[in-house]
Amino acid sequence: MDPAEQALHPDWESVTECFVANLRQAVGGDVDDPRFIELTGELTLASPRFRRLWARHEIRGQRGTPIRLRHPQVGELTLNRERLGVGGTDGLMMIVYHPDPGSADADALALLASADLPAGRASAAAHHAEGARNR
Repeated sequence: MDPAEQALHPDWESVTECFVANLRQAVGGDVDDPRFIELTGELTLASPRFRRLWARHEIRGQRGTPIRLRHPQVGELTLNRERLGVGGTDGLMMIVYHPDPGSADADALALLASADLPAGRASAAAHHAEGARNR
């Protein structure tokens, strides 16, 4: 619902379709959980997009699929999204985002990991990451 969050996802339409369908899959038969009822009720009232997608009753699990993100400091990144089960838990999942090795996306993530980028350096970092992509 937050426009700033939407701006981080160049593929907002397909991302929301996937996430809503995945929410249905993740909940499974636990639709009576008060937290789930509260969340879906809030989203249904506040978001016409969520309301339309939720009404489709689509169930889809997330696969190891690429996702594009628009990072405010290094620009656009394409990362692989993997969903991993955590052993010994009751359905707890961990989501891992990772770049292809040796890619410009890996360089951009390394730049983020190596420096505390203040707001004033955001455009320089984005320029550096863009230059790496063009090589």
